[in-house]
Amino acid sequence: MKRMIRGLAPVFALAATGAAVLTGAPAATAAPAHSAAVLEVKSATWGQLHVGDCQQDNGTIVIRSDGTGDWSATTLTYQTHSGDVWHSSFDFKTTAGTKLFSAGTFDSPRMDDGNPPPRYPWSKHFTYDASLFGAVNIFKTIQHSSC
Repeated sequence: MKRMIRGLAPVFALAATGAAVLTGAPAATAAPAHSAAVLEVKSATWGQLHVGDCQQDNGTIVIRSDGTGDWSATTLTYQTHSGDVWHSSFDFKTTAGTKLFSAGTFDSPRMDDGNPPPRYPWSKHFTYDASLFGAVNIFKTIQHSSC
């Protein structure tokens, strides 16, 4: 089963439905004293998502102006006989909706059910063309998920 989740449109509707809660203001982190460069950060967080028997909690994608990024989430499955895997990929777009680049597919660890189901925290690191950072509208990020 595949599901496409859009980022922030509008904020209140997304928060109410448990879709993405995004932070779009770049967070400046001071660079070392020998450098005048400032590392900018954009991030998006999805609350709780469901695909089939699987659940994703607090999935967060972060991109940095240096061309690095990280994805992290906690996933679980409510019913499996062979082990489920959560798959996520992302499309990053401009304000106009033009696709700039994709990241993923990122796969969770193999999950088993239980009572209560065990939770599986996981993360993935990725890189992208740093020259695209300024054009990314983090509020337009789309997560594609399947399990």
